Amino acid sequence: MKKIAVITGAAQGLGFAIANELANDHFHVILLDRKKEQLKIATEQLLEQGHQASGIEIDLEHTEKIQDVLSQIAVEHGKIHVLVNNAGINIVKPFDEVTSDNWDKVMNINLKASFFMIQHAAPLMEDSGSIINISSIASNSPRPLSVAYAASKAGMVSLTKTASIVLAPRRIRVNAICPGAMETELLEKMSLEMGDLSGTSPEESLQNYLGAIPLGRISTPSDIAKSVAFLASDNANYITGQSLNVCGGLTVT
Repeated sequence: MKKIAVITGAAQGLGFAIANELANDHFHVILLDRKKEQLKIATEQLLEQGHQASGIEIDLEHTEKIQDVLSQIAVEHGKIHVLVNNAGINIVKPFDEVTSDNWDKVMNINLKASFFMIQHAAPLMEDSGSIINISSIASNSPRPLSVAYAASKAGMVSLTKTASIVLAPRRIRVNAICPGAMETELLEKMSLEMGDLSGTSPEESLQNYLGAIPLGRISTPSDIAKSVAFLASDNANYITGQSLNVCGGLTVT
């Protein structure tokens, strides 16, 4: 029987790259996303490549729907072997302009949904399975223009450590990946917003960031997806509770 991997926020960008990478490793990948049309396109693209893939529409802000979706997956496909909590958003605003609604939206999608995905997926997972949470290097550095995002990603690191202890008796490993800047639509949007707030062009804003990366380039979604695939594999069977920076050395400087 095929191993099952569930990936949130998988219709595009990093989530789709992760789904593709795990599909290449012979997982049946189940893509979760709130964007119905993009989800359909992404799933069909994987199927056309000869992979086993399914798509399920879910808005993770509605955490009450998570248990039913995961139970549906277990009924249709059996035990879950890998869970990747990738879905996330960022709201770029100065510290003193962040609203309660802004804060709640970021926390609900980035952190609250990830907690309930783990809570409800764990009973349905194969012993010795793997959970990978997508955090960020922002979890350990100040982000005056993305305070809610950084706080949510720091929470993700804490959640990873706690879940790794809770699930260790079943040998379910829980780890986090902390990417730096990545070539996605979200980065383009952030560059525009950062440029507007700092009075620079999007290109200059992005170049300022790029100049601080020792390896001299922004990561691709594939770079991060390969790290996820490693943590999902048996090659990482003695790694749990860890946060892996995949950022081209940015955190060293």
